[in-house]
Amino acid sequence: MSAPEPASAWTSVRLIAAREIVTRVKTRSFIVTNIIMLLVAIVGCIVASQFVDGDDTKSETVAVQGVDASTTAAIKATGERLGVSLSFSESPDARAAAADGSVTAAIVAAPGGGYTVYSEDDLDTDIEAAIKSGVSAAAVDGALAKAGVDPATLQRGAAVTVERTKQVAEAQGERLALSYVGSVLMFMMIFGGGMAVAVGVVEEKVSRIVEILLATVKPGHLLWGKILGIGVVQMASTLLFAAAALITAQVTGLLTVPDVAATMLGVSVIWLLLGFAFFSALYAATGAMVSRQEEINSASWPLMILAMGALYAGIFGIGAPDSTAIRILAWIPPFSSTVVPMRVATGYATWMEVLGSCIVMAVVTGIAVWIAGRIYRRSVLLTGSRVPWKTALGK
Repeated sequence: MSAPEPASAWTSVRLIAAREIVTRVKTRSFIVTNIIMLLVAIVGCIVASQFVDGDDTKSETVAVQGVDASTTAAIKATGERLGVSLSFSESPDARAAAADGSVTAAIVAAPGGGYTVYSEDDLDTDIEAAIKSGVSAAAVDGALAKAGVDPATLQRGAAVTVERTKQVAEAQGERLALSYVGSVLMFMMIFGGGMAVAVGVVEEKVSRIVEILLATVKPGHLLWGKILGIGVVQMASTLLFAAAALITAQVTGLLTVPDVAATMLGVSVIWLLLGFAFFSALYAATGAMVSRQEEINSASWPLMILAMGALYAGIFGIGAPDSTAIRILAWIPPFSSTVVPMRVATGYATWMEVLGSCIVMAVVTGIAVWIAGRIYRRSVLLTGSRVPWKTALGK
């Protein structure tokens, strides 16, 4: 009777990955954590929508007494430029209307000329400025008309137009917010998934399960199966969290441009995958070099610092997205994983930069995976004290 043929590389990786997925999604901690995260995403967007008002224009009612139509029109136009929408109501006793709080303010024409403004409390500075500037503008227009000068012609000659020298990306605020959220989600996925890979490697090493597994599969297949399985679980959780937040944000009006969300989500997912593959491989190598779970944190602190550096590069770069330092970091992995989406959000990144930096990140990730595989193969069966770098790298 002939011996059974060994499983193919893909079959081995797929079986190990399936084992990781099933084991993790059935744990109570995984279910509870994801439910809490979903609630945080939904409730957080609902609460945020109450504090973010898409329309910054204030609408106020002003009572007038003895004020001509040209003056109220000038006040209204000035208010619109200041972001205040004013409506006027003629009142036989405007002062009393202001006193009882039924209107925001009252404008009463004085018999000898001029106007008196009444308000129940301190008058908003924008409303006060609109009234004063509007009255002055109406007075000037009246004087010009009496002198035979057309106010409209004079205004056209003194018109000032302000233009930006650089094109601003559409809905840049929403793009930046999505870029920021994407960077935070990447950090959460890297830290949570990377630590899960490291802990899983140590658990199998301490329990000697890895010795049984390596009797049937190659170390590289076991490593990739673990990274793929945990990666699928982490990515599914992250995308579920992001989808819940995006849907809630659109329903509540917090996010108004669906195309922006789709673009930034696509860019973020690509870098999420590359960033997770880079860090999870290094976390697996770190786990293979230690023999106790208590040693993982001390052994992996350089990776944590590197991940936090990438996170902060993307966040702090928002203030100067086209600075020399940020343009350089956009080509240096793993910082590019957060810097490039941020530059895409601000409209500074070109497609050449996005594609080129993605290729560089993919190559560096491949090198990191190769090094991690070498360390894993030489360290995963060694127990006792921490494996020295010389031994792990096979020097």
